Amino acid sequence: MAKGLAIASLQILSLLLLASLGQSKTVFTNLTIYDHEFQSGDCQTVFPVAGLNGTGELYQFGTVVVIDNILTRGFSIKSALLGRSQGIAAVTSPDGNNAELLLTFLFTNGTYSGSTVEIKGIFIGSLDVNELAIVGGTKQFRYATGYTTFQVVSQVGDHLIVKVNLYIRQDIPDDYPGIANH
Repeated sequence: MAKGLAIASLQILSLLLLASLGQSKTVFTNLTIYDHEFQSGDCQTVFPVAGLNGTGELYQFGTVVVIDNILTRGFSIKSALLGRSQGIAAVTSPDGNNAELLLTFLFTNGTYSGSTVEIKGIFIGSLDVNELAIVGGTKQFRYATGYTTFQVVSQVGDHLIVKVNLYIRQDIPDDYPGIANH
């Protein structure tokens, strides 16, 4: 009987130890920022680099575009600069309406300076609001998952302003020293 109790006690202690090793802290961060895209001119931020038959038109099926957009805190291009939206897009629908996006939001100013958020998903041009996945991040956004919403709120000529809401979840191990609470 005593041997059975000792084995049961060891099993319970083992389970408690394993459970304590899996502890983590969940941090939620919600941000609203504005992405400024210039499709032509001296301030151009999107550039077709490849396309069918060598044409590389911006909204043609098969076109691959590199992106270096400006991220600001507010709607105005003159509001506080937060960083850059850098990545690639490939037009994936024959009508030119959909594009597969791979983006890095690189924060260069403010609270999250030096940090990144990695975004992936399909942008469907006919939708008012697009939702893409957050698949990772660095520095203040290590262990990031979640989603973003993209909504074009203004288009004047070739200048698009996109409102971006980021809903970031981080499950940070309790013993991980590298991330401050935000």
